[in-house]
Amino acid sequence: MENGNGKLTHVVRDQRQITACAMDIIKTVKAKRGKPLQPRDRMALKLLTPRNSALLLTGNERNLGCRQVTFDIVTDDVGKGLHRLTPTGVFVYNPGKGWWSDKYGTGQFLWNLYLREAPDKGMARIMQRLFGFKLNSVFGARARFDMKDNMRSIVGKIDHGLNLYIQREEGRVETTLRNMVKSESIYSARSLGLQPEDPHCGQVLLLFGKNKRYGISFMIERY
Repeated sequence: MENGNGKLTHVVRDQRQITACAMDIIKTVKAKRGKPLQPRDRMALKLLTPRNSALLLTGNERNLGCRQVTFDIVTDDVGKGLHRLTPTGVFVYNPGKGWWSDKYGTGQFLWNLYLREAPDKGMARIMQRLFGFKLNSVFGARARFDMKDNMRSIVGKIDHGLNLYIQREEGRVETTLRNMVKSESIYSARSLGLQPEDPHCGQVLLLFGKNKRYGISFMIERY
């Protein structure tokens, strides 16, 4: 297709080119700002795929776009009260090499939505993937999740011919620690062979992904 300037634009669905563009954004931001992107944003960019992002090429110009949702997880257990799970780090397991980690930097969960996916449908998919249960099983009758009427469009002119576009929604999940433990998604850091340097940076991990190779550490804080 042509844009308004008569230049030919086409969408790239190749994983290698999407990953290369995301890595170029990460490197360029660090070089130009003198400090890197927040770790959770770096991880979100590294996890972009043809299913949850679009790379548009117009001449020598690359435009990478994606949709994301950030959300809080709040738990309410009888006798224990309300608590918020605050992310403190992200971990990836490489077979043969063990775990490597990155600091989150911002205390909210962040996930990439699929293209053309409604935010509430995306949240349902994310929760089912995180906990391995259907929503009514893991959350129970009293638990729920809400999408807020809060959407931000983030436009980054990274460098000449390199642009980033993000549409970010916000949500909130309510459940219980009991149900999360029941879903077998929560582990102690020590049981996974992890020894967090700072004991205040979270001793509990939420594992997800195929073979549970990815994890997010979090603090359980009174809400």
